[in-house]
Amino acid sequence: MQCYRKWMMPILLVVTPLVLGKPLVQNEITPEQAIKMAKEKGWLEGLNLSGEDTATSKDVEQFLEHAQGQIKGITDRALENDIKVTRPSSATFMFVSLSMPRASLIDAFKNAAAGNVTVYINGMFEGDKNIMETMARLNAMAKDMTLKPTVKFGPSWFKKYNIQRVPALVYDDAQSQLKMLGMTQMAFFNEKVATVKQSTDFGAYGATFPVQELSLIEQIKQRMETIDWDKKKQAATQNYWKKRTTFPLELAAKDEVFYIDPTVAIKRDVVNRAGVVLAKAGSKFNPLAEMPNAYLCLYILDPSDPKQLAWLDTKMEHFDYRDQIIVTQLDADNGWENLADLRRRYGRDIYVLEQEVITKFAIKAVPSMVSMENNYIKVNEFSVRDKL
Repeated sequence: MQCYRKWMMPILLVVTPLVLGKPLVQNEITPEQAIKMAKEKGWLEGLNLSGEDTATSKDVEQFLEHAQGQIKGITDRALENDIKVTRPSSATFMFVSLSMPRASLIDAFKNAAAGNVTVYINGMFEGDKNIMETMARLNAMAKDMTLKPTVKFGPSWFKKYNIQRVPALVYDDAQSQLKMLGMTQMAFFNEKVATVKQSTDFGAYGATFPVQELSLIEQIKQRMETIDWDKKKQAATQNYWKKRTTFPLELAAKDEVFYIDPTVAIKRDVVNRAGVVLAKAGSKFNPLAEMPNAYLCLYILDPSDPKQLAWLDTKMEHFDYRDQIIVTQLDADNGWENLADLRRRYGRDIYVLEQEVITKFAIKAVPSMVSMENNYIKVNEFSVRDKL
């Protein structure tokens, strides 16, 4: 039987600014939720505090090794490269420490917001499990302020400007650098800046406090060092096939052949910039007719069915190096061993079925073979119910 189916085309660790104001977290939040939200906000810029990411790569081991490599890349050498950046985006900025008295910290936030100055902090509050908890604390301090401060993690700037005591104000216009400690009044600082033309350390104009918290980079490095990466890799590898979406297809009831016509109709004139009409409305175009050397051969099957494997065995003699074997699923508990066995058996890579393939080639049953014939897509369904 032959019929036709319709073609279906288918680091510089300065975290993204947080404008304190609207509540960012609920009263109760799990570490996993916090990490997810922090990533969505851009605060981590690719870093993972939990190590619990679920791999989406087809090769989960490579994925995890890459993630581990990123963490190991946060080294003193990386910091050396970070501080080569000239300065933050604005000329004037403020440094504070979470170890400052709460009243002093709130006063600094108010002055920074009024002067439209960005505030930098070195790391998380001591005892906080993740960035979200620190941001929630800062948000609580600013909840009654009319003007909300913009706060960023800037450990690289703390190192660049040698900020060991706070509060500190810095002016850097790439020509000169000016620093003042113990002061958050922007009007006073701006007046002093206007009186000098060269780099100057004004010293302390008020009470200062030591920066007690570690830099965010060091905090992350310490947390990463406690992760058993081999254990994470093993767990992710073992659970990958259990979590992966599969697309089971019914067993073919009989041998059938379907043809898909890839011809498309041009709905409107296609004109280039010179005004030349490349294709007129109403004309039809078959992409396969324009690709005389195109090749397509897909074998799609469920490898858990011995009859389907035996069917594929009969095709091995005629395999072309361009042929692809696509499986609907792999053993949930031993998927990697299952995949390795199939690779050895057929001497080639094995691919796992995706929805895109099902849709594009209108796959309804297995085992199936997709190929090309006379500028058509040919889909063969093979019945193995009564064989072997």
